[in-house]
Amino acid sequence: MLLNKPRRLAARITAIPNKRLPVDFKAAVALLKRPYYRLDEAAYELVCRVAGDSDVLLFDGRQVTYGNADGGRALMPLSREV
Repeated sequence: MLLNKPRRLAARITAIPNKRLPVDFKAAVALLKRPYYRLDEAAYELVCRVAGDSDVLLFDGRQVTYGNADGGRALMPLSREV
């Protein structure tokens, strides 16, 4: 399930420098929690710029990751902090 694109995204995301998901793909996917937030191309580019070298950001104070999901791009909440 994808939610619509978050409003005022730039004001709601914060970088967490050098924060990485587990290298093991299955372990990384196990951390994901739905619903995901849909990102259009401009929003995805913003997220990538803010994230820098990190896989994880704060969105409204909660850890999320970003990437391809369900045929598009998305912010994906984490079930626990990494």
